[in-house]
Amino acid sequence: MRLLELRTLLSFLAASAAGLVLYFRLPFPEMNVFLSLIKVRDLPTFYFLKTSYVCFLFATPFFGFSLLTSFLYLFVFNSRGRRSRPYTLPPYPDPQKRHELFLILGEIHNPRKPVPAENPRWLTMPERGLFTGIAIFGAIGSGKTSGCMVPFTRQLLSYRAKDPDKRIGGLVLEVKGDFCYQVRSILKELTRDGDYIEIGLDSDYCYNPLHNDLDAYALAYAVASLLTNLFGRGKEPFWQQAYTNMVQFIILLHKVLYDYVTLFNVYECAINRELLESRIKEGEKVFEIHSYYLVEPSIFERHEGLARFEPTFDSSLGQYRVPATTELAQYLAAETIPHSGPLAETSLVGSDPCKREQFEAVKRWFYNDWSAIDPKLRTSIVEGISVFLSLFDTNPRVKQVFCPPKQCYSPRENHDYRHGRPLPGFSWLVEQGKVCALNFPVSLNPGLARALGTFLKMDFQRAVLNRIPVMAAHPERYFRQTFFICDEYHLFATTGESDPSGDEKAFSLSRQAKLIPIVATQSVSSLKSALQGETWRTLLQTFRTKIFLALSDDFSTKFASELCGKEDKLKVNYNMTESSQDAKISFLFGKTLSDKATLSTSKSFNVQRDFIFDQNIFAELKNQQSITIAYDGVNPHPPAYCYLKPSHRDPNKSYFQQLKDGEI
Repeated sequence: MRLLELRTLLSFLAASAAGLVLYFRLPFPEMNVFLSLIKVRDLPTFYFLKTSYVCFLFATPFFGFSLLTSFLYLFVFNSRGRRSRPYTLPPYPDPQKRHELFLILGEIHNPRKPVPAENPRWLTMPERGLFTGIAIFGAIGSGKTSGCMVPFTRQLLSYRAKDPDKRIGGLVLEVKGDFCYQVRSILKELTRDGDYIEIGLDSDYCYNPLHNDLDAYALAYAVASLLTNLFGRGKEPFWQQAYTNMVQFIILLHKVLYDYVTLFNVYECAINRELLESRIKEGEKVFEIHSYYLVEPSIFERHEGLARFEPTFDSSLGQYRVPATTELAQYLAAETIPHSGPLAETSLVGSDPCKREQFEAVKRWFYNDWSAIDPKLRTSIVEGISVFLSLFDTNPRVKQVFCPPKQCYSPRENHDYRHGRPLPGFSWLVEQGKVCALNFPVSLNPGLARALGTFLKMDFQRAVLNRIPVMAAHPERYFRQTFFICDEYHLFATTGESDPSGDEKAFSLSRQAKLIPIVATQSVSSLKSALQGETWRTLLQTFRTKIFLALSDDFSTKFASELCGKEDKLKVNYNMTESSQDAKISFLFGKTLSDKATLSTSKSFNVQRDFIFDQNIFAELKNQQSITIAYDGVNPHPPAYCYLKPSHRDPNKSYFQQLKDGEI
């Protein structure tokens, strides 16, 4: 085939050799009688015939050899080569032996047509491009998990898998329950079993979404934002403000009194006004200031009248402690009894001035704000928040895992994990390269699964963003990469619009924190229906690399086609015109006839702007086929056909060879 590609040169060389042989074997017959006569009578004609003869000795073999080599190239060797060519790819780099972090998304052949190429290549995404995010869109059965999620996860987990200081960890969210087992099996193959941490009803870990370093307002705002994202947001902002305000002060009350709060505590106080008031009364006792006088024992024995004021002996001070009252002050003054005081005393919690001011704020809210609200309106606010928080009360196992007691976080009281094993903070998990996965299938409780996944995601995002100032302060240290992998992302996506929270803000800032976000969803329309207004557009622009598999709805195909853009294409137009003269009516057929008629056709070319990939192309993509718009962190790549590499297939075998062998 390589020689036949030089068929013109081969034909020239062969024709030269054949021409020389013919020149000496069949020379020009100058002694012919007729040619001799022509030479005598017309010498120029003679030399013309002689030159033509010699030229044809070389030209005729050249045309013959050209026809032969072209026939062999087109119909013999080339067709055999096309049928048997394996379309060999470059060797697939082993993820465990890569010295730099990068992902292979798939193989590239012809960028614009689904046909094989003789020299395919890998579509490689370098590290700087991974930090800009990857979004995967594909209908049911298009191969999102097998072609993208599993192989991408395997490559990330395999990178520096044997190096405890550089291997990658992160958060995995999904709703079906099977992807977690695949992640666990991958870690087991890589001998990273200890890096897998699973959160679920059957796991040993407990997770309290409210037990972190955020203040009460931030926690309340997260709960209210999650509530509005789960159940829809109305045009009136009052309800979210009311939810935030109520949850904020309930959380603040528990943090002030107990330094601990769970979602069940918030739910319990929200629906029970008497319980909330009783805890405020309890706080009043904690922060109550007790005054007392100190009297020496020898003086106390000489004045028996002090006994009626209920004194107590303080062994640490060696004196009698007498509660301060107006009557006691008058008695001490009248009897001129030596004493110390009055002295003020509070509990250990009540002695904290910051907590005292916070408790006073809770009291002002409860008595001047909450109690003053119309009962019907107050009931509506409570009902709006209880429909979400009740999820943590109806299932005892859910309450045990996600609302653990305070003792769970005490190293002394829970040294044997009798109260459950607390989930370590995400800041620690990220820096240790752990893989945290939520195994809570949506079939068990869709609302609860979505709520827990969203809480985990927000905690993880906050821990990742907190790395930025630390990384800036210690540029000499190595900070490992981390990933966020989410299947069925539309169930966990949250946006904040003008609010300070939201995935679009977290992902836009996470590049500096070395976060690799990879999300997959069924379609653009599913993401649009899960979010409010046009916020889905803001969220999608944070994912610079987009992989489109087969899509099944017109909105998604239109969006993908428009996103790939347009280009100048050469269009061909054909016109046919017919004209006739002296037309007349045929009495036999009743139709118009003409003795003089002309028929003309014309062909014209013009350049038009048209979509690079039409809508129907996205709907007709085969399994493991995709159209990918990649971004390497510096330059965007033009949209192109990309063929995915499932983990259960040989990556060194081309897609078209697998298709021919019936493996796909």
